[in-house]
Amino acid sequence: MSNRYLHRELRKYCESDILPMHMPGGKRRVGLLPGNDITEITGFDNLHAPSGIIKELESGLASLWHAQEAFLSVNGATAMIGAAICAAMRYYPGGKVLAASNCHLSVWHAIEMTGCMHAVVDPVTEPGIPFALEISPESIETALASDPSIKTVVITSPTYEGVISDTKTICSIARKYGCTLITDSAHGAHLGLDEYWGEDAEGDLVIKSTHKTLSSPTQTAVMLKYSERVRTEDIRHYVDIFESSSPSYVLMSGVSEMVEFLHSPDALKDWKDGVVFAGQELSKLQNIRVFSCDRKDPSKFVFICNGTALADILRTDYRIEAESSNSASMIAMTGIGDNRETLGRFASAMLAIDRDHPGLALSSPVSCRLPEHDIVMSLQKASRCVPERIDISEAEGRTAAEYIYSYPPGIPVILPGDRISRAQMMMTDGSVSVHAEKE
Repeated sequence: MSNRYLHRELRKYCESDILPMHMPGGKRRVGLLPGNDITEITGFDNLHAPSGIIKELESGLASLWHAQEAFLSVNGATAMIGAAICAAMRYYPGGKVLAASNCHLSVWHAIEMTGCMHAVVDPVTEPGIPFALEISPESIETALASDPSIKTVVITSPTYEGVISDTKTICSIARKYGCTLITDSAHGAHLGLDEYWGEDAEGDLVIKSTHKTLSSPTQTAVMLKYSERVRTEDIRHYVDIFESSSPSYVLMSGVSEMVEFLHSPDALKDWKDGVVFAGQELSKLQNIRVFSCDRKDPSKFVFICNGTALADILRTDYRIEAESSNSASMIAMTGIGDNRETLGRFASAMLAIDRDHPGLALSSPVSCRLPEHDIVMSLQKASRCVPERIDISEAEGRTAAEYIYSYPPGIPVILPGDRISRAQMMMTDGSVSVHAEKE
């Protein structure tokens, strides 16, 4: 790997006396980020045809996660998921994509753009756990064995709640049936960097949001290529489509700083020490349940309780903002910027709330409800129908022409092309209207 880093070269350039007669208009003098905002000038490469310092940055990213190649994104994991799915299905216009039902909305948008049909596989659920768990290898094998038209498999690991699937076995099964495995590991950028965090995601293509738990700026991500199943030329083609033609050097510089930091031997030490300490403290909770399972990312603390009320108390009384919450759970994310002090403060607050608010515990178990998708047409065909807006109470048996999803994290309850069921209608609480294909 080269010893050059984009952020260092950019800093040297911006400290020079070169007069910028090029974009952007702030000319490194005015605006929100006046220092290192440049365009594709001599010596600073081009993200859409990297051959110099950006190529070296991508090589640095590949080396961190032991990949064949890496593709940098300043349009988030969303752009890389779109590029990955479109590249994988480029030569299979009549093929099908098998996607886990807990995949992010960006997965379904990408499938829609391919025009391909889709099939759905559900993750494991357990009584008393209010969210989906892992994707079982057996469910993938069953789906692939029964439908040879499936050419690409897309799963999420880890999930928003930190549940890790057996991607090594799933990858082997996908290859057994001649399929490409794309793993959305947006929430697992830290996996693979240290054994403590758990096993890294496997796949032919793996996408990581480097900003979610690591230190690069929001909207940065990387696609990692681990096999020859999808051609680099096809990936680059679709990255060019999904990526901005004016990529931000501010964002890329932030990725470069992250790469340099992660190559230091103690980069993760303070974070890990903080997580271990907080985990020990949180094990003392008496009323609020801390979620755990055999394959879980330890960087996320997930609490099964009245999560909405818990998050409100944290925010109002302790000035702590949680990642997300609902009536049955709350997610508290940690990241590379955390340490024993920050996570000790969080754990102390949780212990005090647990003592002072025993009513946050759920009075009865809440289990995860997964929608059944009765697929009658492709996402693309359904979304291109001339729609009719109707009330959700009238939607049973009609074909959906738009997405209805829960955010965060962005998992659809209804997909275009679904024949809408009463169960799906109930999951919307009757609070929305839908577009339906005209009959």
